[in-house]
Amino acid sequence: MDLAIRRFGRPGREMVGVYQTASSGGEPRARFLLCRPLGQEAVRTAAIYRVVGERLARERCESLRFDYHGTGDSPGNEEDQSLSGWLDDTLAAHEQLQDGDGAPVIWFGMGLGATLALRAALRARKPPTQLVLWEPVLDGPTYVRQLMEGHQRELVRMFRVPWDRLLASDKGVAPGLPGDLLGFHLGQSLADELQNLRDVQVAPALRRGVRVLCAVPDEQRGHFADLENHPEFRLHNIGQITDWMSSQAMGTAIVPPDLLRAVLSTLD
Repeated sequence: MDLAIRRFGRPGREMVGVYQTASSGGEPRARFLLCRPLGQEAVRTAAIYRVVGERLARERCESLRFDYHGTGDSPGNEEDQSLSGWLDDTLAAHEQLQDGDGAPVIWFGMGLGATLALRAALRARKPPTQLVLWEPVLDGPTYVRQLMEGHQRELVRMFRVPWDRLLASDKGVAPGLPGDLLGFHLGQSLADELQNLRDVQVAPALRRGVRVLCAVPDEQRGHFADLENHPEFRLHNIGQITDWMSSQAMGTAIVPPDLLRAVLSTLD
C-alpha cells in the first residue's frame, strides 16, 4: 500500500489529493473517488476518509481523496469558492482515475460532498459506474440553517453561556451569510448557491446508467419513495447518526459499520 500526494487541476484552480494504491499491487479491482464534505464536517470526517482509503487498499482498490480548491491543503481563497467551482473540481479529480484499464470507477461522498458527486455525475464525460451517497444535502436552505444552529451550539459550548446572553455580550454575533460559520468563511457565491439548492434528485443519474446507493436517516426516506423499486437504486437507512457539525465528533476514527459495508458492497 503506497500513498502519494497528487497535485492536479488547471492553472488557477489547483488542488491537492492523496492517492492510495492497492496493498497487493497488480491491477486494481476498482478505483474510488472520495468526495469530502464542507468546512468543519470535512475536518471531523477526515479520519473516516483515511480509514475508508486504507480498507479499500486491502480490498485491492485504489482511491483518491482530495481537497476542493480553496479548502484544506489546496490553494485558493475561501471567500471565492462556489458549488459550481467545486463541481468542476470533482470532475478534474475524476480524470485522475481514468487509466483506461477497465477498472470501474466508484464515487463516495458524505454530506455536501455527496451532493456534489451526484451533480457532477450528470456532467462527467464518462460517469462513474456507481455512487455511494452518505447523508447527501437534499435541501440547501435546510443545510444553511443547520450550519447556523451548529455555529450557535459551538459558541454556547465554548463559553458555557446561553445563546441569548451571548448575543447580549460582545462574545456572540448572530451568524449570517455571507460570513463565517463554524470557523470557515462562506462567500456570496457559495451562499447564493446553497440557498438555491433545492429538491436534489437521484433519477437523472440513474438515467445515465449510474447505480446509486443512498444512505439517509429514516425521516428522509420519503424523498426517494418513487425510486425504491428501481433496479439500480438502493436506499439504506442509517442506523448510527453522528452530528458532524459538532466538536464532539472531532477526531473520531470510528467508521460507522454500515458506512464501510455500504462502500464495500459496491465491489460485489
